[in-house]
Amino acid sequence: MTTSAPERVSRLRVLGIAVLVLAALGLSAGFLLIFSWSIDETHFDRPSAEFDAFADEVAAVPGVGVVEKERWVEAPAFWSPMTSLRVTVERSALPAVLDLACASGYPDPVDWGLTVRTPSRTEVSVFAEPVASGCPDFRLDVVPTVDAVDRLAPGRIVQAAVWEDGRLAFSDLLDGRSEMSSMVPFVAAADDLRRAAGVEADRDIEISGPRLTAVPAPGESAAYAAMLRTLIDEYGVTDFWDGAGGGTPIDGVARTQIMGDPATRESVEAAVRASGLRLADAPVVFREY
Repeated sequence: MTTSAPERVSRLRVLGIAVLVLAALGLSAGFLLIFSWSIDETHFDRPSAEFDAFADEVAAVPGVGVVEKERWVEAPAFWSPMTSLRVTVERSALPAVLDLACASGYPDPVDWGLTVRTPSRTEVSVFAEPVASGCPDFRLDVVPTVDAVDRLAPGRIVQAAVWEDGRLAFSDLLDGRSEMSSMVPFVAAADDLRRAAGVEADRDIEISGPRLTAVPAPGESAAYAAMLRTLIDEYGVTDFWDGAGGGTPIDGVARTQIMGDPATRESVEAAVRASGLRLADAPVVFREY
C-alpha cells in the first residue's frame, strides 16, 4: 500500500515542526544556562603562560609572601579575559612590587590587590581597578598611607580606599578589638591620614569599625575625637554611627545613630549638639543597650 502525496506532506510538516520545537528548546536551554552563568559570575579559567610568568616575577621579589593569581572569562563575554593578582607583601618590599607593577609589559589589564604587613603587625589592604597599561591606580599614595596607618594605629587590620564618590575611607572591620574607644585615636588622626593619602584637602574621610562610623569634615578630626571621648567616658556610649557614612538614606535625611544607656539620652544628644561639628544639627536616633 502506497502513501498518498498529501499524507507525505503532512508527515514532513510534523517532522519539521518537531525539529523547530527541539531547536527552540535547545536555544532556550542554552540561553538559560548562559544567563545563570552571568548571574552567578561563574569563572572559566583561561590560563596564560605570559601572565603566569608575570605572577612568578612578582612572587620572586624578596619580602613577597602569598601571590594569588587568576585569569578567567565570564559569560557572555567569553572572548574578553580578566586577570587578578592578590599579593601579600612586607612593608620593606612594597616599593619594589609597585615598581615592578609599573614596569610590567603584560598587555592585559590587571585587577591588583595588595595586603601590606609591617613589623608592628599592622595590615593595610588596597585595591586598584584594572588599567590597560602603566601603574596600577590605587587612587591614593600607597606607601605614605601604609606608613601613616602603621604609625597612628599599629597592629590594626585596615582597608584603605577611595570610593566612587571620591570619599577617602579607612575600614577596620576585621579587628578583634571591637570596642568603640579603640577607634578614637584613628579618628583624631583623620586629617593626617588625608594628607598621607595624597588626596585633596577638602576630601571627605570616613573612619569605620565594628561599632563606629565617623565622618569628620576637614579640620574636624580633633574636635570629633574629643566629642567621642566625652560620649564614651562620661555617658558610656558603646556605638556611634555618623549619618553621613554608609550612603544616603531613602528619605534623604542623614541621622546620627547612638547606642547607650537610655538614662543618658538627653545628655548625649546635648553633647552632640554642643560639639560644633558638621553633624551637630542632624537628627539623633538613640538606641538602648
